[in-house]
Amino acid sequence: MPIIVDGWNLIRCEASGISDDDGEALDSAESLLAYLSRFQETHSDPIVVVFDSSSGHLGLGFKNNQKLRVVASKNADIYIKKYVDATPERQRRNIRVVTSDNDVYYYAKSAYATPIKSETFWSKLKLSLDTKAFRG
Repeated sequence: MPIIVDGWNLIRCEASGISDDDGEALDSAESLLAYLSRFQETHSDPIVVVFDSSSGHLGLGFKNNQKLRVVASKNADIYIKKYVDATPERQRRNIRVVTSDNDVYYYAKSAYATPIKSETFWSKLKLSLDTKAFRG
């Protein structure tokens, strides 16, 4: 089941613990991608992380792969909505949309996708990583 994530929403949710206060947005984005890469070691669902970027390019050193892809978009909300719309309706329930933006959340829900609040997803992500670390 694909997961599409509004990157800045996930970084800036209260539960994340990723610091975005010092103005180093790329460091915050790289921290999120490190968490998601570790998560992908034990999960097979592809993840698309969408970041708002005025230039359409973030300047991250991250290399996309089949399991984790980064997209820089002038408007992440519009990109996510188009992603949902481009998926055949009968397959949309398989898409998980991670966002804190109510407009995107309810858009995904009305389009029959599965919306998840950023705080909820972050808690599941953190639990998964903590469990993995515990197992060694």
